[in-house]
Amino acid sequence: MKQSTKTLTLIVGGILGALLGVKAAQTLIESAETEANQLPITATQGLQIGMTALGMLKQISGISKTRV
Repeated sequence: MKQSTKTLTLIVGGILGALLGVKAAQTLIESAETEANQLPITATQGLQIGMTALGMLKQISGISKTRV
């Protein structure tokens, strides 16, 4: 793979990830503001979501290895 393709992939992936993270944070904030200032998820649920996201990344990396 060309270096320019790798760089472009990293840049696009980083920007999309950042935008997704900002939107998720905005949604959490709006939900907390409308529901008596309480976070809609607990710390345990947040950890579970994070672990699920890591699992998804692991699966995605596994898919890319099998397609090559």
